[in-house]
Amino acid sequence: MNVLKYRIHLIHFFLIIVRLKTFDFLMQRKIKQEIQSLLKRRIIRSDISLYSISISVITKKNGIIRIYLTPIGLNATTINDRQPMSNMKELMDAIARAKFYSS
Repeated sequence: MNVLKYRIHLIHFFLIIVRLKTFDFLMQRKIKQEIQSLLKRRIIRSDISLYSISISVITKKNGIIRIYLTPIGLNATTINDRQPMSNMKELMDAIARAKFYSS
């Protein structure tokens, strides 16, 4: 498994904590099922972080839910790195056989 490592530089080193959104019991169960499915398919992995971000949940017309991360607090404290990321060819070579990737 190829994993690109990238460090996020922050303005300060304090914990970033956001207020949790509340969901009704049925939606909580759907969210847990979706997360378990994503973990099982190895699309996401479990991680421990000093930073928390909130999620948004969208229910599509067919009833399937989509979970979106909304890292507004983290984005607000991130130092803008004016250095460009790795060259595009290197990035494309690194993810050439990847099943999933994110930008």
